[in-house]
This record gives sequence, structure tokens and C-alpha cells, in this order.
Amino acid sequence: MAARDRKSAITLTVMASLIWGTSFPGTKVGLDYAGNDVIFLWLRFAVAVGITLPVVLYLRKMPLSIFKHPLIWLIGGSNAAGFVLQYVGLTITTASKTALLVDINVVGVAILSYFMFKERLGRMQTAGIVCGTIGVFFLTLNKDLVFDEGQLIGDIMVYLAGWSWAFFIVFNKQMLGKYNGVEISSAAVATCAAWLTLPAAYVALNGADLAVETTGWAFVVYLGLFCTSIAILLWALGLEGVSATASATIMLVEVLTALLISIFWLHETMSAAAIFGSLLVLSAIYLVAGTGTGEKEPVKSA
Repeated sequence: MAARDRKSAITLTVMASLIWGTSFPGTKVGLDYAGNDVIFLWLRFAVAVGITLPVVLYLRKMPLSIFKHPLIWLIGGSNAAGFVLQYVGLTITTASKTALLVDINVVGVAILSYFMFKERLGRMQTAGIVCGTIGVFFLTLNKDLVFDEGQLIGDIMVYLAGWSWAFFIVFNKQMLGKYNGVEISSAAVATCAAWLTLPAAYVALNGADLAVETTGWAFVVYLGLFCTSIAILLWALGLEGVSATASATIMLVEVLTALLISIFWLHETMSAAAIFGSLLVLSAIYLVAGTGTGEKEPVKSA
């Protein structure tokens, strides 16, 4: 499959990042109008599948044979796990911290890409990994420099969500040798929705509140259409022209978008320690994009 030119790939990734940046505060607000976070998440993907699959199948842009590939189910599973952790975590911690802790996945992508794709892990990237790890620690502290017990569990959950998406990114990159971005993104939405049916059915059968207010439905449709179907498509197309690590790094735009909206719309605040941690995380994301990002290790001659 021909690679996409780098300039258009970066543009597509930035567009996806801008849209995804609105999903953190959008989800935080939308959950206030839903009885259960997992059901709200499942509805988001039900909307996405209802929009995506009919279109791509009608246009014959996705072969059904893709669902026979085990890796597409791993992609859907890692995506579903990340979303469940994020949605539940968002009910405990803030949208601004969630965006930062999730997008530290660039560190995970750099590490995984080093082993899976032989992408270089230079000194700047190594420094970024150390910087990001320290930043994550400070992000979880309150003004008294102790763990914020009220948000710690949520912080841990959204941090683990970031690692789930690190696997999601590298698995997507791995499949690009056989399928294009449209095919992978469409199948990823479908398999993720299938996986999410399991926890949704579990909470529903155990008496979860299934009610969603009218305003909540507006957020469901927005998150399903724009932040799922459209954003994943744009991102997957962009991944055809940049490395997995570079793609994750460009997602810095997502973090900044989420922070600005969370601070000015949701009026969220951070402790001095968390602000320091935020700067370290942002620095880590930048450093991981240092010289050598996405390059292959040189092949040693025998």
C-alpha cells in the first residue's frame, strides 16, 4: 500500500487531535446527564457503528474479511479497555488531568515501537520517558504534596487507559501493511462496539440506571459521530504517512485543546504540584518527538 505524504498525514492527525481534545470535557459534562457511565459509552459507539458501517459497506470501502484477522479484535479490545477505564476514571478525576494522563501514552508508544518496529529510542526520547514518569507522579499530588485520595483511583484508571491506547496505536500501525486507514478505522469502531457490549450487558443486567436525558443524547451523538467515527478515520488516514511515535506525539494538540476547554468552560483548577507535573508531561511528549522519532534502527551488516 502506498504511503501517504507526510504533510497531509500530519494535517489529518492534527484535525483528529483537535476533535479528540473536545471529547474529554464533552464526556465529563455528558456523563452528568446519563445514569451510568458504561451505558453512556456503549451508546456512543452504537451511534458510531450505526453511522460508519452502513456508509463504508455501501461504498465497498471495507472488506468483511478484515474481521477474520485476530489483530483487528485486539485493536477493538484495547480501544474498548481504554474507553472503559477513561469513562469510569472521569467520574472520579478531572477532564484536564485525564487528558494529560491519557496522552502520556506517547511514552508507551515509543517503547512499544522500539521493540515492534525498530523505531529509534534516542537520548531525547529516553529523557522524555523519564520526564513523563516523574510528571505523572506530580500530577496525582494535591496542594499538600500528598496523593489526592479523592482522585487517585481515577488518575490511575485514566493513566492505564493511556497504555491501552498505546497498544491500540501500534496494533493499527502493524495492520497498515494489509489494509488501509478507512478499512482499519471502520473495523476498529465495530470491534470496539462488540467488546463494549459485554460490560454494558453486565451493568444493565445488574440494575444499572439506563436513563439518558435529552442533553445527554446530544453529547452521545456528538461523541459518536465526531469524536469516534470522523476522528478515528482522520487519525487512521494520517497514520499511513507518519510513524506510530510521531502520530502519538502530534496528539499534543489534543491535550492542549482539552486543557483550554476544561479550564475556561468547566473552570477546573490544579494544585501547584499538578501544574508542575503537567509541564513535565507536556515536556515529555515534546521530547519523545525529538531527533530520530519514527526512524528505523540501521540494519547491521553480517
